[in-house]
Amino acid sequence: MSADFEPLGALLQRKEDLLGQLTKSKPDTYTLRPLRQKMDENQSLLAAAIKGVAAAGDRLEALSDVQKGLRVYDPSGRAELVQNHHRSVEKKA
Repeated sequence: MSADFEPLGALLQRKEDLLGQLTKSKPDTYTLRPLRQKMDENQSLLAAAIKGVAAAGDRLEALSDVQKGLRVYDPSGRAELVQNHHRSVEKKA
């Protein structure tokens, strides 16, 4: 898995330029309303993406833990790891 972050530099510069132009033109509230709606939508999408990445990370960690062994509780209630000696997962139909 890989990602190409290089285009983000140019995008950042373009956004900064546009925000500079916006500040100089001093638009009214009516003109800014669609921009505000887009910003709110983008914020929701970014939050969902961050939540998804975090959930994927949690899932990968859980899968890694399963490969290490099974966590059980002993009679006194303490967590104990039962080692998994088989590193592969057996698939059954």
